[in-house]
Amino acid sequence: MNTSRIGSMASKLIAILLIVICVAVGAVGLIVPIIPGLLFLAIALMLIASFFPSVDRRLRRNRTLRSFLESADGFGDLSIVKKIRYGGLLCLRAFVDAIAVLVCGVSKLLSCAAVKYQAYR
Repeated sequence: MNTSRIGSMASKLIAILLIVICVAVGAVGLIVPIIPGLLFLAIALMLIASFFPSVDRRLRRNRTLRSFLESADGFGDLSIVKKIRYGGLLCLRAFVDAIAVLVCGVSKLLSCAAVKYQAYR
């Protein structure tokens, strides 16, 4: 029996299991504010993109997702220590990006409120 094929099947099954877990935790995280739901959904998307080229092409059209996918291109060749370090840095980057989006949204909301206030004054 071909051992590389067994290894490939095992890696696909593990990836599918991780995708299901990430989607489930991500869905719960969208409801429960303690769990970072978007982070787990992003991890699931990155795993899906690694197995389906059509999903990968579609995700790379988005500027933000493209940068995350491009930074993860050589992930499989890294040692376990570097994989853990990369995962931590990826989480930190996703957190910083989420804060940036939040700050941008709040500033736009405040700007709109200031314009409305000036119009009523």
